[in-house]
Amino acid sequence: MATPLASNIVSWVVFLPMVTALALLGARVVATTIFNRGSLPGSAWRVIALASSFVTFALAFAGLWQGFDPEVVDYQLVERLAWIPSLGLNYFVGIDGISLVLVMLTTFVVPIAIMSSWNEVEGPLRSYSVFLLLLETGIVGALVSLNVIQLFFFWELSLISSFFIVGRFGGIKGLRAAVKYVVFGASGFFLMLAATLIVYRLNLEQGGVANFDMADWLNAGASGFMDTRVAVSVAQDTGIGWWQTQPWLFFAFALAFAIKIPLIPFHGWYSDTLCEAPTSGSVIVSALVIKLGMFAFLRIALPLFPFAAREYAPWLCGLALLGIGISGLLALAQRDVKRLVGYVSLAHVSFIVLGIFSLEHHAVVGAVVHMLSHGLSISALFILIGFLVERRSTRELSSFGGLAKPMPICAALFGVVTLGQIGLPGTSGFVGSFLIFLGSLPIGGFATVLALAGMVLVGGGLMRAIGKMMLGPLDQAENRGLIDLNFRERVVVMLLVVPIFWVGLYPNPILRRIEPSVSLILNAMSRAAENPGGVEPDTELVVRIAPASETRP
Repeated sequence: MATPLASNIVSWVVFLPMVTALALLGARVVATTIFNRGSLPGSAWRVIALASSFVTFALAFAGLWQGFDPEVVDYQLVERLAWIPSLGLNYFVGIDGISLVLVMLTTFVVPIAIMSSWNEVEGPLRSYSVFLLLLETGIVGALVSLNVIQLFFFWELSLISSFFIVGRFGGIKGLRAAVKYVVFGASGFFLMLAATLIVYRLNLEQGGVANFDMADWLNAGASGFMDTRVAVSVAQDTGIGWWQTQPWLFFAFALAFAIKIPLIPFHGWYSDTLCEAPTSGSVIVSALVIKLGMFAFLRIALPLFPFAAREYAPWLCGLALLGIGISGLLALAQRDVKRLVGYVSLAHVSFIVLGIFSLEHHAVVGAVVHMLSHGLSISALFILIGFLVERRSTRELSSFGGLAKPMPICAALFGVVTLGQIGLPGTSGFVGSFLIFLGSLPIGGFATVLALAGMVLVGGGLMRAIGKMMLGPLDQAENRGLIDLNFRERVVVMLLVVPIFWVGLYPNPILRRIEPSVSLILNAMSRAAENPGGVEPDTELVVRIAPASETRP
């Protein structure tokens, strides 16, 4: 018989960080109000937060990764609890191959991010630890949610938590950057919520039962949210308004997701947030938070609006190409090394969007792999830059030069991570890039060549900057006495370097888990394209729920 831990493993992974944060807060209240004693020091809170994040990763690996069956093309490890059934609100979680990979990335990166900022954060470590743990719950919860409103709850939890991390623990302009970040994020959220309520109303009219669940629960009679038949145009269904058609609803969702990604020209919050955030904040926002927008395209927008997705795909690919080119040029012009890496990151997320909206199997699989690769390599770059900023108290590119002499290990790690970021064969970046180019080339050869040229420009700009920092003349006295990375710092970076090469040399375990989920989404879109009258109720736009007998214990 399955133990409570095994049968609710997804919930344990989601809520362990939040429970730890609430337990710490509760212990502090009890200690100060009842016993009139001080609570644990902030440094102890940070150690507990680190331990909790490590345990969360261990549970994710042992329970989710090991318990996931790549041969079963369904949501697995599903948990559902009725909350307000009359409104279609339920606690509903489960994983497929795409969410599994992103959950593993999240639970792996968070403890590394905490260790990377061990000596950097100035301020109350108690609140810092609490917000980091809440942020982890928000990201993981959004990735595993199978109820749309529940997904939005976790989406907002991640936004609010990261706002406090940037605003309270960031640089001099941290609060200003955090306000800009939350204004952009809240705008996208309310736009997405409005579109969701319109689809919910359509679902209610068609099925007669309120339902925010993405999929039907064991054929209980109520069609899932993702089974909603959304008209392609007003002419197809004269009883609806223009705002209830696929083009307009997809546009609303796509705009919200583009802000989250961020896709040019909706990127105004991104570089300021990364520059002003502490290292842990820069890592989590760039490597994890923005992945929610890309994931939401795959989870919601493509299967729910297949006709509109194909109609808008060339425009989104065009924005992605524009993003790659502009980001590359902006990266070349930067004098702030952290902002430079931010624009490199922006180019890579645009490249991922290009892969998604190529709407071809290899390209979409490559986009998911590139999400993983980008998360690993961009985390390592921001962490290494954070170590240098700790030593020099500046982010100006001109303040560095010849660092390979006093810091040879740091220089070597910078070189390795940079090669992974630009997609050297044998690294994770190559696997994702190759699959995206392979899938998009037959569909749009000219666009693929432009994307390749843009990524070469981005990679060249990054290598040029890192080369000047590490191999340039050692002409500043402040740099001559710099101390190389200590044991903790080396371990932190090596923890990211190892999977960069592991995924690059042996990607099969990742691909086996991603490919079935991608095939299901694209096959559903193809079936919908053959039925211009609307999706029939029995057409599966999302995967069904795997019965417990089909999933491994």
